[in-house]
Amino acid sequence: MAEIITPIITPFTKDNRIDKEKLKIHAENLIKKGIDKIFVNGTTGLGPSLSPEEKLENLKVVYDITNRIIFQVGGLNLEESIKLAKLSKDYDIVGIASYAPYYYPRMPEKHLVKYFKTLCEISPHPVYLYNYPSATGKDIDAKIAKEIGCLVGVKDTIENIIHTLDYKRLNPNMKVYSGSDMLITTVISTGLDGSVAAGSNYLPEVTVAIKKLAMEKRIDEALKLQFLHDEVIEASRIFGSLSSNYVLTKYFQGYDLGYPRPPIFPLDSEEEKQLISKVEGIKAKLIELKILKQ
Repeated sequence: MAEIITPIITPFTKDNRIDKEKLKIHAENLIKKGIDKIFVNGTTGLGPSLSPEEKLENLKVVYDITNRIIFQVGGLNLEESIKLAKLSKDYDIVGIASYAPYYYPRMPEKHLVKYFKTLCEISPHPVYLYNYPSATGKDIDAKIAKEIGCLVGVKDTIENIIHTLDYKRLNPNMKVYSGSDMLITTVISTGLDGSVAAGSNYLPEVTVAIKKLAMEKRIDEALKLQFLHDEVIEASRIFGSLSSNYVLTKYFQGYDLGYPRPPIFPLDSEEEKQLISKVEGIKAKLIELKILKQ
């Protein structure tokens, strides 16, 4: 069965600490709205700016709500990633995940393979690949994933659907998720395992409805919602998606998620006003379609 996985936003206070109460409220709402799993410490959750202790803190908070968690442990210090993976043994979660070691150019492929094999060897849970080439500078494609050999799944954040389909072709037993919000209908229609959709933070009702319609082969209806969802995504990108996520969650879901962490800065009041003006017509359409409540 296809799934919608939310790469959950990390709420911060004004003094730059994780706001655990807001994170808990958000996780509760997502599960209530039908989200299948929570991806903790991803890009949308500003994972690269979190310390190992903060990553574990996020896991603890979300685990109080659900155990349907993929726990992202990746970073540039392999020992820290190993420590986090080992500490996850105390939590009955779905698995751990990691992106490729970033920043360092021209890393030999064998080093990338060894990195993931090391995580597989020590992890008490199944290991998922988080492939995000535009962010990490490394593409752990389907051929490399096959060479690694121990990965149970992948979140492929790339717009090229052929690239994502190749994981299933070369690794038929892997769970394959797209990280592109724009491809939810396409991914589910092609029989892949679902989407890790940043927009499901603020439009969980929409992403869950798209999934249901696509699984029922009601593609025209799914695409109608997909295109409305895409318009919101495009509006968020004008002002910076990571900052906009906080504003859009408050606007569509009705609760405050605090602040992002610099160098991701919050939108100023004028930017917030402009963003909301771009999506208020979409909200009205979604209410008319009875996807959102008044």
